[in-house]
Amino acid sequence: MSKYWRVLGGGDTNTATATIMLMGDECTRGCRFCSVKTSKNPGPLDPLEPFNTAKAVSSWGVHYIVLTSVDRDDIQDGGASHLAECVKELKTQVPDLLVEVLAPDFRGDLDAVEHLASSGMDVFAHNVETVNRLQAFVRDPRANYKQSMEVLIRLKSHHLVSSLKLLSC
Repeated sequence: MSKYWRVLGGGDTNTATATIMLMGDECTRGCRFCSVKTSKNPGPLDPLEPFNTAKAVSSWGVHYIVLTSVDRDDIQDGGASHLAECVKELKTQVPDLLVEVLAPDFRGDLDAVEHLASSGMDVFAHNVETVNRLQAFVRDPRANYKQSMEVLIRLKSHHLVSSLKLLSC
């Protein structure tokens, strides 16, 4: 795959990037804009996903990886520990790799946010999706603007680059 990154903007002079969705292909939420499958009881997390993800990424020759995920409200910490392990394994196998995590809100569990933020990532991104007044029309009821803002405020103490993302509605 790495030979194709030259065509896609990677290679010796440009930054090659990729995005990977982690923690399965079933989300525990049902946001109206999203086409990811929804399930109250998705399958278990793959315990080898951190290692296998890092192994794959190390073979691609990318310089920047975005880790995104489904929401996993069925897991105690929302999957924060699993995502943190993915970041740590990526940094172990590819030390110069820049890692962005497009993270869920972990149901507002700020301890989960702290755990992930301390994993060694370079950029913490979070989708707020839309302005406050449109939240109920766009997002699953378990997600809300205030909860997302609390996640982002908590990140300030980590001095990470953070990215807030909005959909165009």
